[in-house]
Amino acid sequence: MSTSQIHALSHDRCRALLASVPLGRVAFVRAGRPVIRPVNFTVACDAVWLRAGRNAWADRIDGEAVTFEADAYDPGDHTGWSVIVTGVAGLVTDVATVAAQFGPGLRSWAPPPRDRLLRIGLDRIDGRRIALRPDADDATESGLR
Repeated sequence: MSTSQIHALSHDRCRALLASVPLGRVAFVRAGRPVIRPVNFTVACDAVWLRAGRNAWADRIDGEAVTFEADAYDPGDHTGWSVIVTGVAGLVTDVATVAAQFGPGLRSWAPPPRDRLLRIGLDRIDGRRIALRPDADDATESGLR
């Protein structure tokens, strides 16, 4: 029987794995309690970018420290990875930045309108991979066989 191994991932590998999946979770504190929201996102320019609606949770976390997490796994092989980003969330209103980030890669699965752009800086990024063998390939890591 094989034994699982957990390996730390490099900063560059964390960024690449984040870019390989469309869905993650943003965690923040509201009224003294932790809150987690699933979100679609992209990674570009040393930041995680996501869309949100007006008068929503994104407005309330503008300027606040948040945690963002994305992962993938293969239940058959018992392999997977998780990347956690800690940074400050900020609503972006610069028209050029909004236009650049609202491209085809940043679509929200939530109902429209999603016309707010939220940036989470990659102040800290950490990742772990669990695998049954140390030489697991990228397809196994990302769950994209």
